[in-house]
Amino acid sequence: MRVLGIETATPLASCAVVDGSGVLAEAALRAPMRHLEWLAPAIAEMLRGLGMRPAELEGIAVSRGPGGFTGLRIGIATAAAWARARRTPVLGVDTLEALALAAGGPAVVLAALDAHRGEVAAGLYHVSAAGAPRCLVAPIVAPPDVVTAEVAAVLDGAPVGTADPPPVSEAHRRRGVGDPVLIVGDALVRHEQALLDGLAGRGVPGGPHMHPRAAAVGLLGRLRLLEGVRDDPETLLPVYGRRPALREWQETRVPPGNG
Repeated sequence: MRVLGIETATPLASCAVVDGSGVLAEAALRAPMRHLEWLAPAIAEMLRGLGMRPAELEGIAVSRGPGGFTGLRIGIATAAAWARARRTPVLGVDTLEALALAAGGPAVVLAALDAHRGEVAAGLYHVSAAGAPRCLVAPIVAPPDVVTAEVAAVLDGAPVGTADPPPVSEAHRRRGVGDPVLIVGDALVRHEQALLDGLAGRGVPGGPHMHPRAAAVGLLGRLRLLEGVRDDPETLLPVYGRRPALREWQETRVPPGNG
C-alpha cells in the first residue's frame, strides 16, 4: 500500500511517500507561514521524481496535531480535498506519536513541542524496534511541571488524572523508574531545564532539532489503514491542544447568517 504522508503541525513542513519497503521519498522545508504555497507543489514534484501518478497513491496520512493552528488546517484541508476528489482513504495521525517514532527505539520517549504561553504539548510513548509506539501518557498541553508530574506518575505505576491512561505492563513499571526518558522536540529550546528538573534525573535530552516528519506520519498511517481504520474527510479536524482565540462561529462549518 502506497501512502502519502503530510506533516504541517510545526514550522518544518514535510511530505513523504511510503510503502511496505519503507520511505520512498520525502521533502521538507522550514516554512513558517508558507505551508500553503509550498505543500501542493512539493507533493507534485515528489511524485514526478518517483515517476508516480497521483492515482497510484492508495492512502493519505496527515498529522492532526497538536501543533500550529494555520499549519494544521492547511495540511488537513489538503488531505481531505485529495481524499474526496480521488476517493482515497485518509487517516489523521497524532503529531506527537510521529515525533516519538522519529526518535527511534527501543526507548521511552517524551515527545514535547513548544505550545507557547509557557506551556508544552507533550505525550509519553514506549517506542519498540517495530510497530507503532505505545501511548503511556496521552497528549496534553500544560506547563512543564504538570506534564512531568503525569509522566513521573506513570513511570512509578501510579494512576494519572481523571481519565484512564493506557495500561502499563508490570515489566514496564518495574524498569520504568530506572530507565531514562528520552526527551525530544522543540520544547527543549525554552523548557529543557524545567522538563529535566521535573523528571528528577530520569530525563535525557535528545535534542531540540528533532521534529515530527511526514515519513513517520505516513508509516504510522499505513499500519492503521491496512487494518481498515479510516477517517471521514468531511469530519477530520485538527487537534490544537487548546482552543484558538477566535469567535465561536469561526469554529463552525457555516458562519452565522442574518436570519
